[in-house]
Order: sequence, then C-alpha cells, then structure tokens
Amino acid sequence: MRILIDTNILISGLFFNGLPKKLLSELDEEKFHICVNDKIFEEYTKKINQKILKPKYSLDKELRKKFFSNLQSFEIVSDLKICRDPDDDKFINCAIDAKAIYIVSGDNDLLTIKNFAGIEIVTAREFYQKYLT
Repeated sequence: MRILIDTNILISGLFFNGLPKKLLSELDEEKFHICVNDKIFEEYTKKINQKILKPKYSLDKELRKKFFSNLQSFEIVSDLKICRDPDDDKFINCAIDAKAIYIVSGDNDLLTIKNFAGIEIVTAREFYQKYLT
C-alpha cells in the first residue's frame, strides 16, 4: 500500500514519544511503501536538520534509518493547487503521482480536505487504528 507521511508526523515520530513514533515504528516495509518526491524529501531533510541543531531534541537515529530506507521516490508530474496552504500541495500532488491511498497528517490544512481524487487524508490515530492495531 502506498502512503504519504506528512512532515509533521515524521518530525513528531523521530523526536518525541507518542503515537506518531509508534506508527512509524510499526510501518512494515513489506506492506507499506512511503512515497516522496524531491520537494517532500527536501522538506523532511530540512526540518530534521533544524531540530538536530537544537540541543533539547533527541533524534531516534534507528527509526530515521528505517523510515528513510522505506521511501519510494516519484517524479513530480502533477501541479494542482488544492490546499489553503500552498506549501501542502506537494503532498496531494505526490499522492496523485504515486497513486497513493493515504496521506497521514496532523496538518489541519490537509485534514480539512479529507478526501481528494480517492486519496484519504487521515490523522496518525485514524491510520494507526485502521491498519496497525
């Protein structure tokens, strides 16, 4: 199953304990393929590097390694303008290009859309309860 993980879920999972960490830890690479494009990968890297510079945050390096080893990269083709926050359009566009089923997010600008072109936009809790419990 192809899914997208919004940057806020990734950062929460890599730097804090809680459901996003549990979700990332339990994503089976045989069952779930995490889709990215260059823009998303760049954002992931930038946000992780910003957090690493702050001494009060501790990165789960093993989880980062596991997560990044399961990424599938897709060429940027779509350029739709859907979200209230234009910066979030990259997730919708990548999901379309990758033919993904879910975007897992904590961002209300994405979550208010709920479903676009057959792509469900769900919280970490909703995804976890549906697929990982």
